[in-house]
Amino acid sequence: MYNELALPDGSALWRSTGGAGGAVPADGCVDLILLDDAVYVAGPSTRWIATVADPANGSFGLRLSPGRAHGLLAAALPQLADRLVPLADTVAADAARRLRERMVRFGDGPHPTAPLVEIAGRAAADNSWSRAVQTRAEHGMPAARAAAEMNETERTFRRRMRERFGYGYATLVRIERARRAQELLRTGLPLADVAAAAGFADQPHLTREFRRLVGASPAQFASSAA
Repeated sequence: MYNELALPDGSALWRSTGGAGGAVPADGCVDLILLDDAVYVAGPSTRWIATVADPANGSFGLRLSPGRAHGLLAAALPQLADRLVPLADTVAADAARRLRERMVRFGDGPHPTAPLVEIAGRAAADNSWSRAVQTRAEHGMPAARAAAEMNETERTFRRRMRERFGYGYATLVRIERARRAQELLRTGLPLADVAAAAGFADQPHLTREFRRLVGASPAQFASSAA
């Protein structure tokens, strides 16, 4: 069973019990995950990953939207991309202890705790730059134009992307395009129409990107979502 509570700016608290594991699509997010009383950081997701079965007491997490975790994690986000590492390896000992205490309280109860909601809210409030970038990526805006609209040179824009998101702008555009394709496939739209509407060059382009980012072909995804 999987339950999720949406928080400000697209972040979420989630709980999974009895999950058998499987493919999780790339979403560009960072997760703090409680597994058997230990907290891990799942770094920025830029490709699909295979998850393992939940432990007996389930797993619990705080998912931070793309570009929202840089103020929380001391380690450089690019070093964490597509990796699962202990929280203690990414932040100072005191910070790791406080975060673990909050995660454990969340895991012990049926409802999310206020401290975790506070963390997500603070991350959302401090990231107007990241929100502006994500909006442009959702529309497939080229990097040069996005940088110009943000009043930055392309070099500065690229550097800030790596610092705040842990990956480049082109990767964020690809993640958002694949997310849009998933939404369209759930409506039953034909693959060729999905490719055009989501911004892919053609249907083979959709298939290649979908396999890399989602872990299945568009037809397989559509069939499972039906």
